[in-house]
Amino acid sequence: MTETTQPTKRKSVASNLGQSFNEFVHSLGEVLIDITALEVNTMVVAQITGEKFIAWQAYRDLYPISKQYLENNNVHESLHERYLDLRKNLELEYTLIVSDPSSEFYEPKVLNRAGEDNHILTDPEVELDQIQTLLPDPFHPTNSDEILKAKAILSNGRFLRSLRKLSELKSALDNRNKALHKKQDEQIGNVDLEVIQKAVKTDIIYAQTVVQLDGDVINRYSQEIFDHPHRDMILEIHRSGVSAGEKQWRGLLQFIIGLVQASLRQPFVQNVLPWNSSKN
Repeated sequence: MTETTQPTKRKSVASNLGQSFNEFVHSLGEVLIDITALEVNTMVVAQITGEKFIAWQAYRDLYPISKQYLENNNVHESLHERYLDLRKNLELEYTLIVSDPSSEFYEPKVLNRAGEDNHILTDPEVELDQIQTLLPDPFHPTNSDEILKAKAILSNGRFLRSLRKLSELKSALDNRNKALHKKQDEQIGNVDLEVIQKAVKTDIIYAQTVVQLDGDVINRYSQEIFDHPHRDMILEIHRSGVSAGEKQWRGLLQFIIGLVQASLRQPFVQNVLPWNSSKN
């Protein structure tokens, strides 16, 4: 009886493996859309933490940001707009996903409200406090479905990639906020805010290079780099980072394209199965 059921089991395993592989290739295709350009930023930071990216925690850290939140948490005034931009970008990313008809999270009512009380899609200058948030509340949900929606969106690859980037930017702002307050406490008497900002050199992007698939290369340098005592060292580190990043980026592109091309060949999945390597 075992011998008669074995072929059936193999077909079932092969079918499941083929489906999993196709889903994997589809997810890689989505990643390919997001890596059409390489961006390398070089900055000097006050410290590097060993914290790992935890999507739920990152979402909870970004969600409550507002003008009132920043004031209550003693965030340096010079950083308020940058924090608010992070929260606004998180809102925009979620809105773009739920307004996309091809998305599993599509909500038709979002587009219908775009010209009324949901201006984030139509007005690039809209302030955060003028936006009626669509993001599920991870702190005070109105019902259990809201928590489920929050957890579900964290399984979306596109949203996760944006969340990771925004979380990294927030960590940089948090470090700069601490440095600014420390510097301000060290000053005697009333010191101009601009003087304090210039005195704090942490978390400044000194050099940025963007390499696009069409061959365009964009270099940007902060004005502070020209007066930095370690200018040459920073620029050399940046050049090395660009070289290593470009090599890895091109290798990743070739890998993904190769997998997508291979998936288009009908016998591919059968050929990769270990039991198909022998005709015994």
